[in-house]
Amino acid sequence: MVIKSNEVVFSKDQIEYLSSLHFINRIDDHLKSVNNVNVVEMSGTMPARIILSLEIYYNDSKVDILTFDLHNYNYEDIIEIAKDIRSSEFIMQEVDNFLSGSV
Repeated sequence: MVIKSNEVVFSKDQIEYLSSLHFINRIDDHLKSVNNVNVVEMSGTMPARIILSLEIYYNDSKVDILTFDLHNYNYEDIIEIAKDIRSSEFIMQEVDNFLSGSV
């Protein structure tokens, strides 16, 4: 069984591994995120969606959950971003933009 996310194809083993990922990232002294990857199969011929969920915590209090659609990302990049969101300038900018209006 393979699942396609736009033009990227994932095997069943890759999907199971991605779905099992859970990482905690300390962003600064007050901010951390718990990162999970979810694979959402779509109906019909729609490609699967690879969703990165970030549970954002400020001083150990949950603030919110931010999600990012990682369509067209390859397998290794998805793992790297989930492991360390600081490796993605775009995601860090979005987290910063969110926090500037929320905390």
